[in-house]
Amino acid sequence: MRRYSIIPAVLFLAACQGGGSLAVRDATGVDRFTRFQGASLVLNHDLSIAAGKARVFLQNGEVSGGFDSYRTHCAFEIDSVRHDGKTIQAGTFTISRVQGSIQPVVTRGLLQVASLQLFAGLDGAGSQSFYEGYHFWLTSVDQPEVRRLSCFGVYAEPQDLYPPTVEEIRQALGSIAVIQQ
Repeated sequence: MRRYSIIPAVLFLAACQGGGSLAVRDATGVDRFTRFQGASLVLNHDLSIAAGKARVFLQNGEVSGGFDSYRTHCAFEIDSVRHDGKTIQAGTFTISRVQGSIQPVVTRGLLQVASLQLFAGLDGAGSQSFYEGYHFWLTSVDQPEVRRLSCFGVYAEPQDLYPPTVEEIRQALGSIAVIQQ
């Protein structure tokens, strides 16, 4: 099977993961999983979201303007970009659902090459890579605009994808946020 034919299959499988709540692998190489649906996420510090943005990134226990694509990262997300700056207040959220996700990462030139490979079967220079991870859907009576926490593993081609483990998610969040069961 040619490598470029894997991409549609990966995207199809990711789209099918919508309904139920997934378990997250505890650590690399370990066959133990943790279910977070119904768990609490405690945000220990207020998080500022810039005007016109819908998320704030966390990596290595720090708030960052961007992130290192080759390390686990998380992002708190709100439901709107129409604001002059927003603060997510420290507090407790309930994780109502855990959803798997695969996010494609492309550039304009790469997108053109990838589309030629996918639809015309042409080989070109470059490839399309992805992030695999989880959306932790959050609920709070006090802050209903806080939508979810999304955490993704490293940037990789489809055959090398893996979602972050519980251990990697905790490292990305640091003391800023803690998931409690």
